[in-house]
Amino acid sequence: MFISSGSLKPSLLAVATSALILTGCGGDSSSNDDDGETGKVSMSVTDAPVNSALGVYVQFSGVVLIKDDETQEELTFDEPKQINLLDYQAGNSVELFTDFEVEAGEYSQIRLMVDTEGNSDTYISFADGSFELEIPSGEQTGLKLVSGFTVTADESVSFMLDFDLRKAITVTGTGEYKLRPTIRLIDLADYGSITGTLSSELCNSEDTKAVYVYEGEVTEPDDLGTDDEPVATASVDAELSYTASYLTPGDYTVAVTCQAELDDPEVDDEEFGQGEGFSFVSAVVTIETDGTVTVDANPE
Repeated sequence: MFISSGSLKPSLLAVATSALILTGCGGDSSSNDDDGETGKVSMSVTDAPVNSALGVYVQFSGVVLIKDDETQEELTFDEPKQINLLDYQAGNSVELFTDFEVEAGEYSQIRLMVDTEGNSDTYISFADGSFELEIPSGEQTGLKLVSGFTVTADESVSFMLDFDLRKAITVTGTGEYKLRPTIRLIDLADYGSITGTLSSELCNSEDTKAVYVYEGEVTEPDDLGTDDEPVATASVDAELSYTASYLTPGDYTVAVTCQAELDDPEVDDEEFGQGEGFSFVSAVVTIETDGTVTVDANPE
């Protein structure tokens, strides 16, 4: 474990989301067949913040795309790309690669190759120290995302990789920080957003506030680490505003918690869940492609 100063934080406060865009430029290896039909893939990344962290740095060395028939397309970057996920929040993003030419067809899995061997390649930093981020089985398989997508011949597709750090980062009993592959894949041709403002009467000023977004209509929102956990989370800024970006079109419910630091993503907390840890639950709202829906949170 790399420690620059200070002592290990006992827990993480409200972690939100970061997104990475995948596009395919620059790299020195690929397994596609030049004689077959090909298309182009691009990807980017985005995130929402960890309230107690100054930075969440992830160093990417390449990407592997796996087809339904288990053949692979591999892109190795000419130089590793270290990205501070906290720099890309509230709809902001950074390109990971662009126009990566791959064999057309159906793909079932993405593996992001991440460097974790060094002391300062993939880590989380706080005001009083920095600590390595470990990835379970990361050396063998990288950050693995099982999510299907299609590459059509002679066409280009672009995707966003949405890292929900509130779900992804955990602390073990021995004080090690883990980065789990809780990543959403969003087609950049088809998404919308929810934005809004919290009433100052909803939470105390010192509370750790967060917005949870659920698919469909939800009357009793559940906590992280459950089968009914939110599909996305968003942090609340100093002006009590929030933005939940890169949501696929459909119906959603917005809930607000003033106790985000208590929600352990690896524990089904019955007291926190089933609506008990939430101070606001919206009516169902509908997102359309390229649309933004405003949901302000006020006391009932």
